[in-house]
Amino acid sequence: MPVPLQAHYLNIEWQEPGCARAVTVAPEPIEIEEQPDGTWTAETQVFNGLCPWVGLRLDGALASVQPAFEEPGGCLKPMLQIEDSQGDRWWVQNDGWDIASKCHWSGLHRVMGRFTIVVGPHRLLLNNIVDELDRVAVEDYLRDFQDDLVWLVLGFSGATGASSGEVTANKAMVDALASFAAASRRVLDYPARHVREVQTESRPARLRPNLATFRQYLRNPAAQRLIGRGAEETPDIGDNRYLRHMVQVCAKLAANVGRASERHARRFEDRARSEDERSAVYDDMTHRQVDPVVFDHQMAELKKKLDRVTGFCAEDNGHGKLTRDWEFRPGGSYGERPDQMFYQRNGGPKAMDSEPGVMYSVLQVPKELAEAIQTTRGFCDYYSLDGIAHAIYELDGKKQRYLKVTFTSVYRATPITSAVANKGEKRRQLEMNGWLAPLTERERQEVRQEAITARLRGRAYAEHGRRVQKASAALGHCHAELRAQDLGWQGLGVVSSPVVPMGVRFSQSPDYAACKAAFTKVTLLAKGGGLSDDALDAIERISVLHASALYERWCLVKILSILMEDYQFEPETGWQERLVHAVTGRPQSMKMKLHRGDLRWTACLEVQPELRNGRRPDFRLRFLQTAQEPSIGTDSYEAWGYPSRVRSSRSAQQDGLVMDAKFRTQWRRGELGRTLNSLVMEKEYGQEGGRVFILHPAPHAILKPTSPLVWGRDCDYGQNEGGAHRQGVIYLAPGTGGASPEGGLRRLIAMLLQASFATPSRHRLDGSEVWQSNSFCIRCGCPHKTGDIKGHLTRSNNEFWTLACSECGMHVTRTHCFGCKSSVLFKNGLQLTYHRTVADQVTNIVCPACGEYFDSDVHGKREQ
Repeated sequence: MPVPLQAHYLNIEWQEPGCARAVTVAPEPIEIEEQPDGTWTAETQVFNGLCPWVGLRLDGALASVQPAFEEPGGCLKPMLQIEDSQGDRWWVQNDGWDIASKCHWSGLHRVMGRFTIVVGPHRLLLNNIVDELDRVAVEDYLRDFQDDLVWLVLGFSGATGASSGEVTANKAMVDALASFAAASRRVLDYPARHVREVQTESRPARLRPNLATFRQYLRNPAAQRLIGRGAEETPDIGDNRYLRHMVQVCAKLAANVGRASERHARRFEDRARSEDERSAVYDDMTHRQVDPVVFDHQMAELKKKLDRVTGFCAEDNGHGKLTRDWEFRPGGSYGERPDQMFYQRNGGPKAMDSEPGVMYSVLQVPKELAEAIQTTRGFCDYYSLDGIAHAIYELDGKKQRYLKVTFTSVYRATPITSAVANKGEKRRQLEMNGWLAPLTERERQEVRQEAITARLRGRAYAEHGRRVQKASAALGHCHAELRAQDLGWQGLGVVSSPVVPMGVRFSQSPDYAACKAAFTKVTLLAKGGGLSDDALDAIERISVLHASALYERWCLVKILSILMEDYQFEPETGWQERLVHAVTGRPQSMKMKLHRGDLRWTACLEVQPELRNGRRPDFRLRFLQTAQEPSIGTDSYEAWGYPSRVRSSRSAQQDGLVMDAKFRTQWRRGELGRTLNSLVMEKEYGQEGGRVFILHPAPHAILKPTSPLVWGRDCDYGQNEGGAHRQGVIYLAPGTGGASPEGGLRRLIAMLLQASFATPSRHRLDGSEVWQSNSFCIRCGCPHKTGDIKGHLTRSNNEFWTLACSECGMHVTRTHCFGCKSSVLFKNGLQLTYHRTVADQVTNIVCPACGEYFDSDVHGKREQ
């Protein structure tokens, strides 16, 4: 049932107490949710220097109700009603009139906390947040959003693609604006003029009388000069008025595109400088700085897992005999029984060893102990048990004989490992060395490869920056010239008019015809990008009144930028107009398809998709192959343009990425985790198989970082044991250089991409066997070529692959977890790896499902 209440941010200019002179209403409503108990809740924000009013508009049965704020003592303070220019009536808080500032006061502008509004029989709870961000910082989001939007829709994309590719800055637009500026300058130098009749004073000998002449003569027969008819040339004609309008339109377009180009030129220069610096650091690197907080956290986790084993004790008075110091090496779980596992003996008493003809051995212990042992297998090989046990021989489903040992009572469980001691010794060494760990030979090889990649990317970014800077300079010259021309027409007294003149001058005069032809080309290019004059005005009218909605739009443009620029996806026809309409008008759902025809990939991006439970997250992104199912749930196959006969081989729970933007510059302790848990558990954003992530602009929001990588204190990719990258939070805000927070979003999308890439497959080519894949480089977007994919075998004869990029030098290792076998793991170097890694060995990744990892420092293997 829809809530009969709307809440919007308002900008109010007060005229007198109780009366507003002007009211500006934000087009985006404040989201109101109805709780199970019938209470309505909403969240409002106030920034330094940005204090919009919260206005309520009541509909339906509540139209005649006067809402009121509930005071702490329980009394009600009625709200004030005002009217906007459209005649709509809004209720706002009224805490009194301030004579000095000539405005009403509102506690929402300065008090953080919860407010209760009584609306008839209903209650609206406002959670008011006062952020540290000031108005200038919020306006930075607006300018960045506007510039990125113009950059995308006018075809200035592909600039961060392959290192050998060219910037596809819309040269046609730059040339068209330059051609128009040159042609309109020729017209301004020699504008067409019309002769028109005017009244002028002259001597009687040269007088051309009219009625005004006779009236003046009758008043003063002795006058030496009389008013009569005269003529003058004027440039203020329909053709020139329309030409000035064209000059203004082109000047506005040149200003917007030039500003966007200048911002991106600086961005490429920052990236180039960052990559060069990173390359220099990697070339000289011999040691790595270890984060002591992450190291201690991982060592504490190791102790906690071992304590679960050593602290276990269970007695159930079962049958069997007392067994002491029974040592074994555990294997994986046996079947679907969580309390049973394969095992191997390691010395000790022989009373329960298997006899000839037995294929394998199975150990049964209490479920809690079995689970604790499985979590420590990565760093502990052997265990010892004291308890009551018995052994029997059984047959499995294949009629194979096996030995089953059951501990009905466990008095003591002891992990046989020196992992904690080894970690402690490693900590002492690191502390003595200033927390610097020397690189191993393998790490040095990987760092050298990272340095090569950084140099290649630095050169590519530098070249992109030079090309964009050239376009930016040309656009800046065009804007300055057109602005000067506009002032020139103003000096001549020519007004601007969008009315097309009925004459033939624009077809017969060469200079005017050149202006019209150039302007037609400019408008066609602009409209093709969805940037008509009205659309430009709409983009410029976007304000910071609703900062949360602005942040959502900014996030949308960033997602599209990564898909189009970094990963070379091409959107469907007409996407520009749909995008501009979606971000400049009232909030609405939108679906976009972006394609990579070379590899048959489709990116499906949905804005405010409706889930099965009626909830609407901000974004949902899925990557699909051409022959795969395009959507799930309520979406039809035909809705995405696929034939109805096409079906996916995958299950209905299709892997996707649900992102919800939360514009918070600070989080109270534990609030971020509670918000994420609410999206997952209460709102069920992941109900259709999606990963759920929060996008937010608050740095260092991770209270207990677990990753030693650059993103550890800002992002959580669900990398911890059991997380399986299914939910997390990403820090996303404007930034420059290698430390730009936008890299967190790029890493998140890369994570979804790699989860969608199929395993490389074998093919015969020219009589030899080669590996092929439909994947592409997650750094530059170039396809992985056949010769760059190599297959390898682990010590356990399991396959893994290295995928190199021949363009940017990026190396990716694709493998499976040796513990749970099911998790696909990717090593993406130091910048794009999203798995958790060991604190002092960042090339050792940790499985996000079971927590297994190879770590020679903690295994403490028992000597045979």
